[in-house]
Amino acid sequence: MALSKINRLNLRLDRQRIESSCQKHYSPLFTYLVAPQPTETKKPSARFAILLSKKLAKKAVDRNKIKRIVSSSIQDSLSKFVQNQDTILIPKKEILTQTRNGISQDLIKNLGKK
Repeated sequence: MALSKINRLNLRLDRQRIESSCQKHYSPLFTYLVAPQPTETKKPSARFAILLSKKLAKKAVDRNKIKRIVSSSIQDSLSKFVQNQDTILIPKKEILTQTRNGISQDLIKNLGKK
């Protein structure tokens, strides 16, 4: 299942803001760019964008499959994430060999409530 609209970021609108004010976190599966949401956000919630390059997966089919798996992992554990933050996820090559459960654990470990 895809992420609901309230939990998705528009990279065209928000990418520059996030990259200029973000904290970077690294894990074996992802590079996380995490930034606070602007104060004028109507309904604060955790928002995500997945940034994949052709370098990671040449075929669009493979890139879309990775995006579907990651977004469903986010959807399943959405209540465990910190609210009021925007996150850009940049998958690494190691994600190609991971299971959905392994991806979920990595997301919760790095973005979960502390």
